Amino acid sequence: MNTKYLENTADIEAAFMARFVMSWETFQITHKDWIAEMDKQNYPIDRRWYDLAYFWDRMDPEYPRVSMTEALDFLRTHSGSVLFMAEKGEGDCFEGRKSVDYIAEADAAELAERIEHDWYGSYRLSEQNRYLVDALPEDLYVFDRSMTWCAVFTHETWDWEAESTDMMKAAESRYCIICR
Repeated sequence: MNTKYLENTADIEAAFMARFVMSWETFQITHKDWIAEMDKQNYPIDRRWYDLAYFWDRMDPEYPRVSMTEALDFLRTHSGSVLFMAEKGEGDCFEGRKSVDYIAEADAAELAERIEHDWYGSYRLSEQNRYLVDALPEDLYVFDRSMTWCAVFTHETWDWEAESTDMMKAAESRYCIICR
């Protein structure tokens, strides 16, 4: 996959956050009941929690949660180049760059193939107690320059029980989000 690393990452990330990630004020409104429930369980959801939460935890709950297959199919409907970035703060490296250090551009179809290869390859190797070197970060945000849409690939799976019995079934249940 041909990857171009961009220079103006702060501006792009700020635009991404403004478009796809809810503000703390909006989050408090949309998650009011959940915040109250967590407070009852002595697990406060406050500004500090919000600031440390994954971007995808702070996205509008109305955005469809989809399977990895659906997210990859969605990405493959787009032609040309797309932008991608990792969750900030993750220590993952890709092509020798820490995930906090880049926003990159790649062909949508090639990126979809790489996401699929790295995710399933990592699961196959984990069955042998090995890991994939230089894989894409597990929390990945793919979007177009105009920020019309975003596909989110998280590190979570829907089928946690399969993690101990059928790793490839667990891999298929990757938790993804489509933002439009």
